Amino acid sequence: MTSKEAVEAQQQLADAQKEKAELDQLIGTLEQQVLDGEESEAARQLGEQWGLRRLVELRQERAAKRLKEAEAADLARRMEAARKAAVEELGTLGARVVLEKYRVLLAALDDFVSTCGEREAAVLKHSQALRQVGDQRMLVKTGDSRVMVDVPGERFEFGQYEPGNMLARAAGAVLAARSVNHQVGRGGVGIVRPSGVHPVELLLAVEAGEDRASFDVNWSSGQWAARVVAHASATAKAGEVA
Repeated sequence: MTSKEAVEAQQQLADAQKEKAELDQLIGTLEQQVLDGEESEAARQLGEQWGLRRLVELRQERAAKRLKEAEAADLARRMEAARKAAVEELGTLGARVVLEKYRVLLAALDDFVSTCGEREAAVLKHSQALRQVGDQRMLVKTGDSRVMVDVPGERFEFGQYEPGNMLARAAGAVLAARSVNHQVGRGGVGIVRPSGVHPVELLLAVEAGEDRASFDVNWSSGQWAARVVAHASATAKAGEVA
């Protein structure tokens, strides 16, 4: 923002430039009168006007110097403010701060991957055990290579919670949500949004109060993603469990 001193100096410089232009025009007229033979009065006025012109030039130089000094002072103030703002905000986002978040993230991801891996291993183990004893109730006949086991309240399908895929879905969900109001990284990022709605994501979305009609839109909408991720963040911080 331009300082008051700079504004005043700019006005003084503009006034001096205008006054000099008017004097130059008047001097030109008087000189023409001398050339035309009207020398007596014109010559007297020429001396006065040239004196005034030099005075205006000095005023113009003074105003220009003041403007330069005011602009330099204003730039110094803005530079100091910019430096202070950078120190204040970047100081809260230093590597040590990120480290603590990264530490928590790694621990959470490790726990998440372990849970998904345990689920996958359990589905495979029990499906094989049920097949060996000829179970016809819990082991689902799919007619293809899929492996499914029904337990009261839930159907378990092998491969559905594969750890790598689940990690990719979680990262894509967060980036899709962040795309609403943030540009992540230099030049943004290529967001690989989750495809469809995974069963566990469906539970989260229902818990978040999403209308089932919105599931067709799901992660393709940054707004939808933002609402679901915000709910997950809020409930996790509150210590709630689904």
